[in-house]
Order: sequence, then structure tokens, then C-alpha cells
Amino acid sequence: MRASSRTAATLGIAAAAIVALPALVSDFVLLQIVIKSLWLGIVGAGLAFLIGQAGVLSLAQTAVFGTSGYIMAILVLDHGWGTWWAVAVALASGPAAGFVVGVVSRRSSGLYLMMLTLAIGVFVFFFAQQYQPITRGHTGFNGFDAPMLFGFDLNERRPLFYVTAIAAVAVTALLRYVARTPAGLAYRGLRDNRHRLQALGYSTETTVVSAFVVAGVAAGLGGVISVWYNGAISPGSIDITRTIELLIVVMIGGTLRFEGAYIGAVAVTLLRNYASDFTNRAETLVGVAFMAVVLLSRHGLTGVLIGFRSRARHALRLVRGHRPAPDQEVAGRPVGRPGP
Repeated sequence: MRASSRTAATLGIAAAAIVALPALVSDFVLLQIVIKSLWLGIVGAGLAFLIGQAGVLSLAQTAVFGTSGYIMAILVLDHGWGTWWAVAVALASGPAAGFVVGVVSRRSSGLYLMMLTLAIGVFVFFFAQQYQPITRGHTGFNGFDAPMLFGFDLNERRPLFYVTAIAAVAVTALLRYVARTPAGLAYRGLRDNRHRLQALGYSTETTVVSAFVVAGVAAGLGGVISVWYNGAISPGSIDITRTIELLIVVMIGGTLRFEGAYIGAVAVTLLRNYASDFTNRAETLVGVAFMAVVLLSRHGLTGVLIGFRSRARHALRLVRGHRPAPDQEVAGRPVGRPGP
């Protein structure tokens, strides 16, 4: 199947799922599981892009997410801006904040980059908690009403679901498009061998900064939708616990595909909502699930699903009587190549 045909089929399936899902699940599931998983997955997709595509482990994605949410709340509740004007500024602040993080982190890599981005995230958290004239301190902003869109109130479950689902599809499509561009090749070069990328004439610093900008687009959009969903934002929305939660979501889902962030978000959200029916240690269960997934599959649940699909296709070919080619029978190596 050609790439364009696969893309069209994928979009068709996504559209059908978006239309049908509200009729198939309860209002509780739609609000507490589906919508929350979608906006959390949007933010996680940006982090999955940084890790899986560019090889950059950032712990400042929550800070970028919170910056957009705070800016929208400040403009609307403190300065009386129209909601959609504030949304536009908040969406632009996502890649802008990503640019700032990228500039600060552009010369670092590995553990040093991770710790530097963690320091940025902690700084943003303490700024939000302590600078009351702008952020209202530890109470943050409450009572935020989502806007109307084409006559539909986004405070209602179904309109908010449709907007969030369309936003998730758009973000995933954007990240996939970027991955197929020459910039995407540069990001993979940054991930695989930074020195070789530099030897080819690329600026590694510019590549790092641009990767943070792309991830900031997803974080900014997720920050806006999260404020609509919660009706509030506070320092607790961007503290170290939320940073770790986002990282767990991405690692459980896996970084082989950007969609893994949504799978991880659904898994974590389901655990937190339903584990409380059996135990008061839901966070412990999330931690156990994280360790189990990491130990069993280095690529998270996405890797498990891809492996299962590969085995299913192989079994189907055997059932149909198609034998693997001789060069595939020798442990996947061409005939004549020496073994390990």
C-alpha cells in the first residue's frame, strides 16, 4: 500500500472513531478517561518527538505546557482579553517557550541536558508558586470558562472531546510531517551521532533549538486544552510530580511512534481512575506498571504492539502457505553472511 493510501486510510479510521466514540462510552469515561488521555497525550507526543526523533530527553516540557496555560489564564482573568485572542497568544507562547529552553540547552547533551531542563522546570514551578503579582501564587487561577466555538460550548463534554480529538490528530500529523522533511533527517542524525551530523555541515545547536520549538507546539496546545478541561491552573499543575508523570506516560507508551504517548496516557489514566476501587495505592500501581513495561519491552507498549503485529503477519503468511525467503530463514541475515 502506498504511503498516501495508508495516510488516507489512517485519517478515515481516526475520523470514524472520533464520530462514533461519544456514542459508545459513558459520559464519565468520555470526560475522565478519553479527554484527559487525549490532552495528556498531546503534551506527551511532543516529548516523544524529542526523545524518539531527536534523542533529547527534556524534563522542561511540563514547564512549556504550563507557560501556555498560565499566559491564557492571565490574559483572560487578569487583563480581560477575549478568550480566543488569549488562546492565540498562548498557542504562540508554546513554541516561544520551547525556543528559550532550546537556546539555554543547545550546547548540552545526555545527562547534563536532562539536569539542565529539570532545573528550568523547577525554576518555572517556583516562579509560579512565589510570584503572586503575576501568577497568584500557590492558588493559581480558578474558574476559567472554556469559550464557545461555532455555537458549541466547550465546557460541555462532547464539544470539548471533538476539539481535543481533532487537535490530537493535527499534532500527530504535524510531527509525522516534520519527521519526513530534511529537518527530520537532521533530528535523527542528532539522535544517532551528533559529531557525524556536525561533520556533514549541520549546526547541532540550531537542530536542538528547532526540535524544542516543534515540541513546544504540542506542549502549548496541550496547555490550552488542559485549562479548558480543568477550569484552572496552579503550580501543582507543573510541579515535579507532573514532570515525572509525563515522562512515565511517554516511556510506558514508547517512543517508536508518536502515538505511543496516547497509549501511555490511556494506560496511566485508566490505572489512576480504576485502581482506587481496589486499593488506595494507585500511584504505586502506576510505578509497578512502569517498571514492568520498561523491563519487558525497551520500546514500551508500542513496541509490544508492533512485535505482536509482526508475529501475526508472519503467522498469517505461514497459514497461507508462503514460506520466508532463504535469506530470511537464517536469523534474518542474507545467506553467506557470517553469524555473530
